[in-house]
Amino acid sequence: MSSGCRIRQRPRSRLAALSLVVAATGCATSPYDRAWVSRELASVAAPLGPEASEGPSLPPGVGAAEEVDESTAVAIALWNSAALQADMAQLGVSRADLAEAGALPNPTFSLLLPVGPRTIETTLLLPLMALWQRPARVAAARLQVEQVARGLVQNGMDLARDVRVAHAEWVRAEERCEALDELAALWKRTAELVEVRFQAGDASQMEVATFRAEARTADDNAQRARTDVLLAREKLRLLMGLASSPLLENVRPLAGTREVRPLRPLPDLVQLALAARPDVRAAELGIQGAGERLGWEQTKIVNLLARLDTKPTTTATGSTSLWVPGAQMELPIFNWNQGGVGRAEAELARASSRYLLLRQQVSNEVLTAHAQVVQAARSLEAFETTILPELTTASDRARKAFEAGDLPYLQVLDTLRRLADARLRTLELEADLRRALAQLDRGLGKHGVAHE
Repeated sequence: MSSGCRIRQRPRSRLAALSLVVAATGCATSPYDRAWVSRELASVAAPLGPEASEGPSLPPGVGAAEEVDESTAVAIALWNSAALQADMAQLGVSRADLAEAGALPNPTFSLLLPVGPRTIETTLLLPLMALWQRPARVAAARLQVEQVARGLVQNGMDLARDVRVAHAEWVRAEERCEALDELAALWKRTAELVEVRFQAGDASQMEVATFRAEARTADDNAQRARTDVLLAREKLRLLMGLASSPLLENVRPLAGTREVRPLRPLPDLVQLALAARPDVRAAELGIQGAGERLGWEQTKIVNLLARLDTKPTTTATGSTSLWVPGAQMELPIFNWNQGGVGRAEAELARASSRYLLLRQQVSNEVLTAHAQVVQAARSLEAFETTILPELTTASDRARKAFEAGDLPYLQVLDTLRRLADARLRTLELEADLRRALAQLDRGLGKHGVAHE
């Protein structure tokens, strides 16, 4: 009776052992999911929008307004961008690869039917090397998930940079349009004044034709500037994901306040970028993942299987089943997995070279953006404090002298052109400064840390 009880309990003990094996090799997971990417982006710019959305919408805390600044534009873009949502699919693929890496191959069961003198036989093969290789596979897959997640954070920062640049272009287009409208009105009044003087015999027909042509040219430039405003606005709306939406259809850009604090020293900015950039960390993870894959490929030289055979047998106490444990191994005589190991070594070398190249690119990006910010700020200060006021004063004096008949029209024309060029150049420098700051923040991997 006790022997029979032991026989009945054996299947239960085997099932319990199998359950322990399955529990020990449970599903592989990673904390780097969509929520993590959204939190990281929220810490440097703004959070992601919902994964499934019927159409564009405004993020929480952003309502309908008459003006949009660059931070609001960035928040709307990260909330609605279809391109960023498409990139997020890469994270789902990498997490599926992680689940596949954590899964064990199913055991192989074979059955030989009793034919003739042969008795029924069963065989169960369990891949032991899969258990041995699983930690390396899972570690490499986890690193790949984190690498993809940090790369997506970098993609979000790139989108934020593009939005800030597009917003700066929109601001420049609006201000340029206003400046050209004022200039066109000035040329129109000057042309009318020349016609009056011509009627009085104080101006020639050539002067009238010249000023009339200049007035028409200024008016055409103003018309083209209005088109530039429309194009700049639609480009920004496309980046914000509002191209086919009535949301914020008639808003105007709002230029932010200019930063007055000095920039950090260039060496500090480079070190900050190398420590904070998500793509730099992703490249480091690429090296670690390649190393894990190399170790995994090296263990694939040998394939060991646990074997368990059952055969019916007859003893003095009656018929029973004989359980015969054993092992089955492939002999690595011809195939040493040279291809897999060589490919993993090449991937490790490529990941290392890419990491070194990326560090050089980061340093160059920060250096270039820093130089552009410094130059744009210096030039803008010169135009605003010296050049533009002096040209404005000279233009007012020339116009008054011309109206009084004390100055020929050629000198008036020259001063007007110089003033117009200076005003447009000032607007270009403001846009250059905003673009350079957006590029510098992207190069640093964090917004608002470039200044002391």
